[in-house]
Amino acid sequence: MKLREDLSKRGPIRVAVVGAGLMGSGLVAQLKTIHNIDVILWSSRREDGLAQKAKAAGLKEGDYAFAGDKNEAEALLEEGKMILTTDNSLAWRLDGVDAICDCTGNTEAGACINENGLEAGKHIISFNVECDVLLGPYFLKKAKEKGLCYTGTAGDEPGAIMELYNFATFLGFRVVAAGKGKNNPMNVEATPEALKAEAEKKGISPRMLTSFVDATNTMVELNAVANATGLLPDEGGCVGMHATINDLSKKLRTKDLGGEMNRPGTVNFVHGIAPGVFVSVESDEPMIRREMPYLSMGDGPNYIFYRPYHLTNIETPLTIARAVMYNEATIAPEVGYVAHTVAVAKKDMEAGEAIEGIGSATCYGTLVEAEQAYEENLLPIGLIVGETKLARPVKKGAPLRLDDVVLDKSSTLVKLFNREHGRFYALPKNINMV
Repeated sequence: MKLREDLSKRGPIRVAVVGAGLMGSGLVAQLKTIHNIDVILWSSRREDGLAQKAKAAGLKEGDYAFAGDKNEAEALLEEGKMILTTDNSLAWRLDGVDAICDCTGNTEAGACINENGLEAGKHIISFNVECDVLLGPYFLKKAKEKGLCYTGTAGDEPGAIMELYNFATFLGFRVVAAGKGKNNPMNVEATPEALKAEAEKKGISPRMLTSFVDATNTMVELNAVANATGLLPDEGGCVGMHATINDLSKKLRTKDLGGEMNRPGTVNFVHGIAPGVFVSVESDEPMIRREMPYLSMGDGPNYIFYRPYHLTNIETPLTIARAVMYNEATIAPEVGYVAHTVAVAKKDMEAGEAIEGIGSATCYGTLVEAEQAYEENLLPIGLIVGETKLARPVKKGAPLRLDDVVLDKSSTLVKLFNREHGRFYALPKNINMV
């Protein structure tokens, strides 16, 4: 395998992993089995939690130690030990780091990691789709200017969808829909408190599970695919149809052809095929349309390319190797800001109330075209960080607008978003984005 051969010739890729949740811990455990990709630093917010995750990941106590500053970290590297730390900045301040894997899932943390990491000359491999859909095109441009790679990861659903999209389009097919299965029954009113017990059973945080159930996570992932491909959200925040793999091709047709899509060229999610991902394609070639039924791909006019699994962090070593050695992204927002995942109120709220974002009891995300977000001043849900409060009352089910909230002016994310998107928004003259 050329990738393995090239990696052996190059020598070790040295990686910093930021985040010790399910993805970060799994990635560290997986990379122990990969020759020539070495985790030299692992960062998380709490030292005790990180110590527990290190043990769970099977790290030997003598192989790692905690560092509180750069000098301590460099001393540990000299000793050949993995650095554990609560200081994320060491990921970009250490000269020995080739690439940073952002496994935080936190938009504010992601903005800091990407901005500082790229400035310091580090490749960025991001699980943080939540941050990517807010500022990914900005970070991609910055990476290209510096000769670096900014990429999402193989194994995560957007990366797995992109794999199928690239396969289909290279072969000359036209992609009419792309998307993923949704695991959990959809409930936009889900709250972390209501899902606490279920989350504990699954070994994930209540907020993460809430973002799955209320479909915010699904919208964010499809948002990333839209920004990478130019496919639009189907009207109404995606259809969310019910289908099996056997009838998926019929459902993924426009309504005038007997399907459930409102328009072609869209991203969508489907109940009933999780954890799979898909693209639906068409061909203009009569001979190919005759051949596809012979190949057991159905009678057309559209055909499904389907992958029944995605292995999240387990596939990430492929992305790390290709990013560092070839400057090749698995998925990146090459088309730009095609869509935004905007906030919708889960309950009635009063002016002055604090609101929380992704996975909270206060709002959920729905997917709209970027043009609509800018024209209607809709608030991207990932922008709700830190001390965000309501500027005026909002009703349950209402989309939140930028002038409905007072954003956290100290946030790096908010500052970058304001600089990047401020020119697009049709804000009233008396409203300041921050």
